[in-house]
Amino acid sequence: MTGSITKHKQANGRISWGYHFRPGRDAAGKWIRITKQGFSTKREAEDALRDAITSSQAEPAAARDPRSFSEFFAAWIREYAERQCEPKTVDRYVELGAYASRHFGSMPIVDLTPLTLERAFNELLDHGGKRTKEHPNGRPLSPKTVREIASVVNGTLKTAKRWQAIKENPMGSVELPKLAHKQAQALERTQLENVATWVQGHEWLELLIELDAATGCRRGELLALQWPDIDCENRILNVSKSLQQSKRAGLRIKLPKGKKTRRFPLPASAIEAVREHRRRQERFRDAFGPDYRTDLDLIFCTPEGDYLKPDSVSSKVSLLMRSLGLPKGVSLHTLRHTHASHLLSMGVSLPAVSKRLGHANTNVTAQVYAHALERDEFEAADAWERSIGKLNSGDGKRQ
Repeated sequence: MTGSITKHKQANGRISWGYHFRPGRDAAGKWIRITKQGFSTKREAEDALRDAITSSQAEPAAARDPRSFSEFFAAWIREYAERQCEPKTVDRYVELGAYASRHFGSMPIVDLTPLTLERAFNELLDHGGKRTKEHPNGRPLSPKTVREIASVVNGTLKTAKRWQAIKENPMGSVELPKLAHKQAQALERTQLENVATWVQGHEWLELLIELDAATGCRRGELLALQWPDIDCENRILNVSKSLQQSKRAGLRIKLPKGKKTRRFPLPASAIEAVREHRRRQERFRDAFGPDYRTDLDLIFCTPEGDYLKPDSVSSKVSLLMRSLGLPKGVSLHTLRHTHASHLLSMGVSLPAVSKRLGHANTNVTAQVYAHALERDEFEAADAWERSIGKLNSGDGKRQ
């Protein structure tokens, strides 16, 4: 059995080497082609080819899964992800898997090694994004994105092992880029006031900004709200569903993240904004008459009462933020962070804030908003100082 050495010129101009050989035919009589790329020198490729042939001769050809990573990934999406995950999650898996497929998609899954994968993730970190004038070979991807790609690859190969397509999952030995802690971005009070002033009178954006800042609700939770979900007399908001947008399923209503519903009070100013919004919406209801979507009874909707598309809403808010000169990255989700950060910095208890946000537990809230909890640490130090001061002055009694 022999094979061939191949030479490749990458997009960045570097030369790499690879090999391919045919160990035999599969059960259907088709030739199995083993291909591997990414070697730095021709000598490395020759040595690897020799080892691969030796290993293949010791292992029956029928025992090898001939599928490339791309082929197996497609099967994983079809047989696993689409059956176990939300449509939007599947969309994200496909998007992330495409990055991996561009680097080692043609390689058989049985030939993937920790070195092959780690080298690919490093290249994604250096220039895995879109090509720009500043980055002709591709802009760098963030460590967070690379780790998300690696997570999808790991999930794919974990299933490959479970399906007995590979003996071991090589991702177990891969070293991933470290993830730097990123502080949740929040608006200052004056910035929030400028945003609220700018959207005054808008048919739905004014209340969306007001309610998001006042509750910290997620985008989908706000866009799924119906009028019975707000009890204006008792100032109670009920969050029991979320609007999701995906390529596979379009718009659909689902349970909130974590599948937990929650009820909590609204500030009086938000209730007044809700009532004003209802008065404006009534004009559209009258104008469209029987064509208005009264069956949906949505708080945030198109003029005819239909669902607003979540992605379009986010784009509209992001454009607004940029037009006001706010820092890059400020978005609709920033209002959620603003709500939580301001409450925590004012001394509202961690469990109360965590409940409003719908987090799984207070640990999640504490990790995301550690910066806003620093005030509690200073207050603890000052409380201790006051206590010690009382003891030293003789006002307190030592036990």
